[in-house]
Amino acid sequence: MNPLPLVQGKGITVMEGVLAGAPAYFLYPAEKVERCVLVLHGYGGSKEEMLALGLSLSRAGWAACLPDLPGHGAHPLPLTGDSARAFAAELKKYSFAAVVGHSLGGRIALHLGLKPLCLLSVPREACFAGRKSELLALLRARRVREARPYAGLEEALAALEPLWPDPPVLLLHGSRDLPTCLAAAQEGCARGWEVAAIRGAGHLDILWASESTAILISWLKRWLKCP
Repeated sequence: MNPLPLVQGKGITVMEGVLAGAPAYFLYPAEKVERCVLVLHGYGGSKEEMLALGLSLSRAGWAACLPDLPGHGAHPLPLTGDSARAFAAELKKYSFAAVVGHSLGGRIALHLGLKPLCLLSVPREACFAGRKSELLALLRARRVREARPYAGLEEALAALEPLWPDPPVLLLHGSRDLPTCLAAAQEGCARGWEVAAIRGAGHLDILWASESTAILISWLKRWLKCP
């Protein structure tokens, strides 16, 4: 990865580059650090959607890497089971201090087997109940390059069998989240993970809830040493 500077100020430097074949943003705090947190967006999202979280991580003292998932943003490949599996395999070649993943990004994070691990609204399985209009608003299939709506998502979830690791794992979900994400939270509780519900949040707005960021940063500080 050979990032190029995009924005550089007195605090955080934002650079653009490539990670695991994916366009990515790299955020660095003012002081040089060697520990980097991988941040993976969800289905229908993009690396731009995770910038606020990446900035919070850098303000806390870590570098952050935000790639586009296959079929999303500027990634050149469509979302399929094969592209998701290949992307995860490439990510495994890097040494990240921690991983944060939302939705489909959370399932990729689970597949990597890295810890400490922070999951936001991760689906238990490819089972999305609800009216079509509601699912289109929540899952945003129109923003994903795949064979047909949700086909790539279903293939990716089937290809990325979750490892369900032992702690330390933090799982946050919205109180108004999708049923499959609430099922994942129950699974996490059974495995001894730290699980918390973000009151009033749904599958998407959990990303921008101040409570989510505060809990996540506080939890990571328990496991990662800041400069």
